Amino acid sequence: MKLLFFLFLTLPVFATTFQVQHVDQQLRHADGIFLGHYLRKKYIELEDGSIATQMVFKMKKEFGLQSQLLGMDEILIHYPGGKWKDKTVVVDGLPEFIPGEQVVIFTRSVQNRYWGLNLGMGTYKVIRYGEDPMMVNSLFPEDPNMGQMKLEEFERVVKKIKGGSMKVVMVQQYPTEGEQDLRRPASQRPEGKNRTVAGNSEEGENKPADNGFHPMWLLAFLALLGSCVRLTRQRQ
Repeated sequence: MKLLFFLFLTLPVFATTFQVQHVDQQLRHADGIFLGHYLRKKYIELEDGSIATQMVFKMKKEFGLQSQLLGMDEILIHYPGGKWKDKTVVVDGLPEFIPGEQVVIFTRSVQNRYWGLNLGMGTYKVIRYGEDPMMVNSLFPEDPNMGQMKLEEFERVVKKIKGGSMKVVMVQQYPTEGEQDLRRPASQRPEGKNRTVAGNSEEGENKPADNGFHPMWLLAFLALLGSCVRLTRQRQ
């Protein structure tokens, strides 16, 4: 009995009740949407002491995530629950992925982090069905209203509801020194935070001013001056 009581305290399970939402409804609630491949995950402890699962995805297309502005092709998506030290929190309805699996995910930005909208209901796995890629919902694959949709049709719905098309994610090939930090993979950035555009004022103030004077001119001038002094002494 003591062992069972201990497990009950250390393995909390949170049941999740879903109200099925059509793709149109989820799009209206989502801050961003992306098509990409799952890479890996890890567990983190948030500032308030709660546990979250942090998943890393390589983006292929996106809307609303400003990948071009931030120069990123990877994104961190968070879900509640996970394992941290001696604590384990299990949340029903979380999506599960295989590395390399292609997915479409609806996201919400909360306190400078991207979270998966509606847990597994906001997640679609992309499979090849004949010649057309098909989106299949992680939790309700058989639902007639939102369980399955052709990827091409989905992109048309995104454009209709959001007023813009999903963009191909492109990363600059030759970043300048000031852009190096923005180009770092999501997994190497500060713990779980979204990237923002940083100002260059501090960096600019710390750089010496460039007045166009090169040190080589100074060396040439000193050499010429020395030659004149030696020539004057020889004449004397």
